[in-house]
Amino acid sequence: MISPRDFLKVFHRRFLRSFRVQMLISVSWVVVILVFSTAYILYSAKNLQTLSDSSFEQERFIKTLQEDLAAYQEPLLEYLSTRSSNALARILIESQALRNKLPAYSPITANKTELKERELYFLIHAYLNLAEQGVEEKRGRNIAAYTRIYDEMAGLLAYINEEIEAVNTERFSTQLDAYELFIAESGTIQFLNLLFIIFVSLLSILLLFQSAERITVPLVRLSALAVDLSSGNFEIPDIQTGSVAEMDQVVEAFNRMKNDIRQFIEEIRWQENIKQEYMQEKLRNLKMEGLVRHMEIYALQAQMNPHFLFNTLNTGMQLAIVEGADKTAEFMEDLAQLFRHIIRNKELIVPLRHEIEGLNYYFSILKVRFPKSLDLVLDYDEALLDSCKVPVSILQPLVENCVIHAFREKAAAKASVLALPADNSPDAAARSLIIVRTELAQDRLVLSVRDNGCGMPLETVEKLLHPLSIDESSMSRVMGLENVIQRLYFFYPGDPAVVSIETGEGAGTVITIRIDTKREPCIAF
Repeated sequence: MISPRDFLKVFHRRFLRSFRVQMLISVSWVVVILVFSTAYILYSAKNLQTLSDSSFEQERFIKTLQEDLAAYQEPLLEYLSTRSSNALARILIESQALRNKLPAYSPITANKTELKERELYFLIHAYLNLAEQGVEEKRGRNIAAYTRIYDEMAGLLAYINEEIEAVNTERFSTQLDAYELFIAESGTIQFLNLLFIIFVSLLSILLLFQSAERITVPLVRLSALAVDLSSGNFEIPDIQTGSVAEMDQVVEAFNRMKNDIRQFIEEIRWQENIKQEYMQEKLRNLKMEGLVRHMEIYALQAQMNPHFLFNTLNTGMQLAIVEGADKTAEFMEDLAQLFRHIIRNKELIVPLRHEIEGLNYYFSILKVRFPKSLDLVLDYDEALLDSCKVPVSILQPLVENCVIHAFREKAAAKASVLALPADNSPDAAARSLIIVRTELAQDRLVLSVRDNGCGMPLETVEKLLHPLSIDESSMSRVMGLENVIQRLYFFYPGDPAVVSIETGEGAGTVITIRIDTKREPCIAF
C-alpha cells in the first residue's frame, strides 16, 4: 500500500507539475477577472443606453405622429378630389392607426411640456374628427361643406405642426441640462474600461511569459542536444528531466529515440542498399518492357497475308494471256504503285492522305480482279486529308479482310469472272459492296469500312476486340483485321471506343475506327 508521503510526491509530480494544470489555474484567474470586468462594462453600458433611450423616446413618438399626419393627407386629398374607393379605404385604415397610437388617458400634471403634449393629443383627435366629417360631406356631394372643412383641417394641421416643433424644442432644452451628467457618466465608464483592459493585458502577458519560460528552457536544452544528434553523435548523455511533467515525457521520449536510432542505423543503411538494388532492377525491367512493346508494334506491322499478293500476281498473268499488253501494263503499274506506296513510308503515324492514296491504288487493282461482282465506294472529305493523322496501314487491311472473308460464299463465282466472255455477265451472282467513309464527329476522326457480306459470328468479334498477346494469338485467325485492332490498342491505350464491330450472320459487317484528334498516339521508344 502506498504511503501518504509517496502519494504526495506522485501527486506533486503528476498533477501540480503538469503544464496543463498550471495553465488552467492561470487562465482561470484571467477568466474570472474578465468576467467581472465585462459584467461591469455591460451594466454601465446598459444604464447609459436606457438613459439615452428614455430621453429621446417621447421625441421619436411625437415625430412619428407628425409623419403619420403628413401621410394621412395624401389619401384624404385624393378622395376629396376623385372620390376613389381605394383612397377611402386608406383613410379609414390610417385614421384608425393614428387613434390607436394616441394615449387613451393623459393625466393633468404641473409639467408644462406634458400639458402641451396632452393638448396636442386632443388637437390630433379633433383633426381626425374633422377629416371624418369632410368624408361624410364628400359622400353627400356637399362641395361647399367639405371644402370649408378641408380648409379648417389645413389650418389645424399647421397649428399641430407648430405645437409639435414647440414641444420638441422644449424637450431638447430640458435634455441639455442632463447632457453634462450623461457625458460625465460616459467618461467615467470609458476610463474604468481602459483600466480593466490594461490590467487584464498586463496580467495575461505576465502569465504568458511565466508559462513560456517553463516550456522554452527545456526546449532550448533539447534543441541543443538534437543538433549534436543530427550530426551523428549518438554518444551524448541522456537529458535530465525538468519541472514540467509534459516536457519530462518529451525528454524521456528523446532519450529513447536516441538509443533506438543508434541501434537501428545500421539496419536502415542495409535496407537502403537493398532498395537501390531493387529500383535498378525495376528500371531495367521497364526498359526491357518498352523494347518488347516496340518490337510487338513492328511485328504487327510487318505481318503480311500473302494471299492477296499471290492472287494479284495470278490475275496479272491471266490478263497477260487473255488480253493485250496495254491493260496488263496498266494493271501491273497500279500494282507497282501500291507496293511502292507500302514500302516507301517507314513512319508509324501518317497523314490521312497517305492512307487514302494507298486505298485508291488498291481499289484500282480490285476493280480489275472483280470487275462485275464487286462495287467499291470511297467517300472522304478533302479537308481532313492533311489535318488528321492515323496509324499507317489501317484501312487497306480492313478492305482486304472484306474481300477475302466477307464474300467467301461467292468465291467460286468471283474466281470465274475472268474466264467469262466479255459480253457475258454473271447474272446469277449477287453483287458485293464495300463502302469506306471518313468524317469528323466532334473531336474524333471516324473511319468506317462496311460490306454486305456474310457477317461474322459473335464469338469471333469478341476475340478480335479482346486480343491476346502476339505470342498467344492464333495464326489461323483473321490476321489483317487482328493486326489493325492490336495496333489501335497499342497506339491508343485506355480507349475501348477506338474500334468497334457491328455484324450479324448474313447481315454484313461495319468496322468503325474512332480516333481522338486531341490525343497524341502512345508510341514506346
